[in-house]
Amino acid sequence: MKKMYLPILFVVLALVLAACGGNAAPATQQAAPKTTVKIETNPNPAKTGDVELNFTISDQSGAPIEGATVNVTANHPTMSGMGMSGAATEQGGGKYAIKASFSDSGTWKIMVEISKGELSDKQEFDLEVK
Repeated sequence: MKKMYLPILFVVLALVLAACGGNAAPATQQAAPKTTVKIETNPNPAKTGDVELNFTISDQSGAPIEGATVNVTANHPTMSGMGMSGAATEQGGGKYAIKASFSDSGTWKIMVEISKGELSDKQEFDLEVK
């Protein structure tokens, strides 16, 4: 009876090892953005001090999104505590603006969160401040 268990054990072990090896699990795919966001700065290029961030926001078909709530956060990843956040004001035609004060040069992370009714999207940008 013991002789019968040994071959079965080897077969089960071989199947387990085969299942554990092989290809890695596929990477999870991120959902495509629901909006297109273009960012411009005034002055351009952005410099330390006061800068106006201008966003043009459109839906997947390219139509401007009006009447949305647009929240903007800016953080300097290498300097904790340096950042700003606030709501951008609508300028019309899918354009939104907010004033920011960049206290240091370098790469800032800009997060734009858009919401309107059922629509909710966020996008992140790297902004180089001179």
